[in-house]
Amino acid sequence: MNRRDFLMTVSMAALASASGEDVKRKAPLRVAVIGLGHRGIDVLEKLFYYTRSGHIWAEVIAVCDISRKRLATARHIPEGYSRDGHKKMAKRECAFYDDYKKLLNEESGRLDGVFICTPDFCHCEQALAFMQCGITVYCELPLAETVDSARQMLLAAHKATLGLFCPIGIDGKPQYQYGRSKLIDERRLLSDIVALQSSRALAVRRVRDTNEQIQEFNRSTRISDSDLATFHKYGYASKHEYGRWWQYRKFSLGIPLRLTLEQMAFLLDFAGAHPSSVIVAGDVQNNLSHVPAIRILDFSRGGKRLVAQATIMKNKTYNPCCGTDSVFGQTGAIHFSQFRTKTIVENSCFGEDNEWYTRSGNSDSWCKAEAEGLLGQLADKTDLEMFDEMDILERDHKGTQEQIKKLANEHRQFAGNRHAWFLPEKIENQESQRQSLGVIRFIMALEARNLTCETARRAFEAQVVTEGIEKAQSGIGRFTFTSTMFDLKA
Repeated sequence: MNRRDFLMTVSMAALASASGEDVKRKAPLRVAVIGLGHRGIDVLEKLFYYTRSGHIWAEVIAVCDISRKRLATARHIPEGYSRDGHKKMAKRECAFYDDYKKLLNEESGRLDGVFICTPDFCHCEQALAFMQCGITVYCELPLAETVDSARQMLLAAHKATLGLFCPIGIDGKPQYQYGRSKLIDERRLLSDIVALQSSRALAVRRVRDTNEQIQEFNRSTRISDSDLATFHKYGYASKHEYGRWWQYRKFSLGIPLRLTLEQMAFLLDFAGAHPSSVIVAGDVQNNLSHVPAIRILDFSRGGKRLVAQATIMKNKTYNPCCGTDSVFGQTGAIHFSQFRTKTIVENSCFGEDNEWYTRSGNSDSWCKAEAEGLLGQLADKTDLEMFDEMDILERDHKGTQEQIKKLANEHRQFAGNRHAWFLPEKIENQESQRQSLGVIRFIMALEARNLTCETARRAFEAQVVTEGIEKAQSGIGRFTFTSTMFDLKA
């Protein structure tokens, strides 16, 4: 067993232990996957891989997609990989459908759960149909394209007494869970949380294609005219609308708002409260799309005001979306990196003069945490320089070489005055599995029959805030929230 497989086995065993249930049962759970795009294929691969490795026991009895090409791809998904890296192919024997209604009519009596991985605008209709048949639903983020549709899904789940799962927030991110449970809640290394910050760098090319790019896509794509006729029935007017549906607001939240939704999930999780208002300032324009540049949210937490800031910066490179999520306390801060697995925990915070300094009054608890291995590897000056320069300096900063060099020197001095650690290696290594943990958690909760709507409820609340930000962006720049907006029956 190699190191990666060992870490995977240990983490999955811990997850199974935490659920309090043995993954073995008399018969495997029977599930279906609806939508075979990038995420749907990924879910299928995870289900096959983890069932084969013994972490779960699930049988995919049906898959569905309106594209014949994607259905053909799903018939030959690798069973796994040999030691030399070659794929082990196995032809799938599950049923294949081009209409989810046919699948529902023929397979509903045998299904325990369904994975909905279709475009955003399909989620509500499909989830409601399956829940009406008593089938538990896993729905990709976001729950739906509007808050009202998301509310309908939650109400239907409660009415049918079914669980509704949505992978969102810190769930499936081991370093977030570790930072909050061990360092913030249990050890209180940060003391009281005073501020939250979330930043993302968005590649402009992912927001919206130009008219020339749309025409080229329609001309060069291999989508046949017969497939296009099928796509017309589902609301797609062109090949580009089908192939790049996430660029159209009528089909999805769009990439900028999807990133905003992820940020709001983090902020709501760590604030532990609903915001009272949000201020949106500035935008980054790209063709027909607007990316909100900065959003400032007010929270009332424990009788104290908590300010949260979320930013999206324009990135002209071909790097994926990246950024950091930060929790600032009275005695320290934690910076969770989205781009690399390294998370930095530092015993420093902002002083009244807005300069960073080390708190010596709380050094005993920090030293004890370090001695017990809770803080892992000590981050040296070079590590901090790399973290700052990669996540701040190289993110579309404009200016002369002299200006950039000066800024780099300032960051070196800034990093040299900070005392920080990385999280323990075992926690960081689990980050590579975070995309698959949602699938595993759903299957295990379904197995133990303790699946609730908790994650879906948090996804709904984050979407309420995201929709408020969208309204503020198109309005006067400010939006006020009321408690009724988060009420399911509102």
